[in-house]
Amino acid sequence: MTKPRVLHCITVYNGRAIVPQALRSAMRMDRSVADFDVLILDDASPEPGWSADLKALCEEVGALYYLTPRNLGIPRNVSLGLNAAVTHGYDYVTINNSDVLFPKNFISGMVTGCLQNPGVGSITASSNNVSIYSVPNEDPDRFIGNQETVDWISSVAQTHFPGTVIDIPAGISFAIIMPIDAIRTVGVMDPIFGRGYCEETDWSLRSLQAGLRLTMAPGVFVYHQGRGSNLEAGLVSEGHTSVPENEAIIDLRYPNFRREVDAYFRSGRNSWEASKLIHELHDYSARADGVHIEVGSIVPVGDGKGLQVRVSSRNNLTEVVLAHKGFIQTLHFDSEKSAVDFIEARFGQTKVYVVTHDHSPVAVRLRTAFPTNLTERAIGYPMSV
Repeated sequence: MTKPRVLHCITVYNGRAIVPQALRSAMRMDRSVADFDVLILDDASPEPGWSADLKALCEEVGALYYLTPRNLGIPRNVSLGLNAAVTHGYDYVTINNSDVLFPKNFISGMVTGCLQNPGVGSITASSNNVSIYSVPNEDPDRFIGNQETVDWISSVAQTHFPGTVIDIPAGISFAIIMPIDAIRTVGVMDPIFGRGYCEETDWSLRSLQAGLRLTMAPGVFVYHQGRGSNLEAGLVSEGHTSVPENEAIIDLRYPNFRREVDAYFRSGRNSWEASKLIHELHDYSARADGVHIEVGSIVPVGDGKGLQVRVSSRNNLTEVVLAHKGFIQTLHFDSEKSAVDFIEARFGQTKVYVVTHDHSPVAVRLRTAFPTNLTERAIGYPMSV
C-alpha cells in the first residue's frame, strides 16, 4: 500500500539563529506512516548572504528551497506552500514556523490523526507556546528547547493520546497539517492580512463554514520558541503578540468568534488535556529516576533527574508541588495525612527519596511513610556573611 505524501513547509524570513535547527529537526522525522518532503519558503530574507547560505544548507540536508523574488508577507508565502502541495499531488500539507523543534513522530502522529478522525480540516500540534492551547512550562527555553527532550515529551504524549484529536475554535499555523481536499474546498490564505497574523484564524473559520473540523493533537508535541520568526520579520515588537488591525478584520467577519473562544476556554477542556500530559510526564520521570521529596518552602522547577516534589503546610492546608523539566502541578490537601497518603498511593511503587529540613508534623509523617532513602538536613548559621 502506498504511503500518503506530505509537503512539510517551513516559512522563513531571516532567522539565521533559529532556522537551521528547525530544518535539521524536520529532516529527522520518521517516515513510518507517511513520506514527506521538506520545503523551505524563504520570503526574500534581507540579511546579507543568508538566503545563499540557507539554500546551501537545504542542498546539504536534502530539503527543497524556494526564494520569493520579493517579500510577500506570511499569508502569501504560506499560500505558495498550499498551492505547491495541491499542484504536485501531495495528500497533506503542513505549515510551520521556523522557531520550532519537531518531534520525531510529528508527521506520523499528525497523519494518523487525520486518518483516524473523519471530517478533519486541520490539526494543530500541541506545544508549550500555542495560544490558549498551551501546555504550561516554567521556562521552556531552558528546560525543553532541545531535540532529545522534545522527542521524549512527544513520545510520552503519543503513548497516551494515540491518534487522538480534540475540537478547538481555530487552528494555529505554527505547526499545522491540512488534508489537500481541505485546501481544495477552502482555498488559500486571504492576502488582506498583509504581512501576517490572524490569516490562519480566517482560514479556520472558513473551513468551519465548509463543514470541516478544527482540531488539535495532544499526542504530538512541538517546542515553540514563540514569536521568533515574527520578531525577525518586524510583525510584532517585544511585549506584543498580535496585530490589532488584523484582529479587527476577524471581529468584523466573525462577530461570534470571541464568544466561542471564551466558551472553549471556560469549558476547561484544554486545561484538562494539558494537566493529563503533565501528569503522565511526571509519572514517567518518577518511574525512570525516582521521586525526590523535600519538606520546605522552596518551589522546585524540575531541573534535576526524576520528579521533584515539595511539601509544605500552612494555615491548615498542605501544598504539594510536583515538577519535572519545568512542567509543574500544584495540589492542595486539607491535612498533612491526606497529602502523604496521596504521595504513598501515587508513588509507592517507585524509588522515593525524602529530604527533611525540620521536625514539623509533615516531615515526621514523610519520614514514617518512607523510612529508607531518608536525608535530614540541619539548618544552621552560615560560616560568613
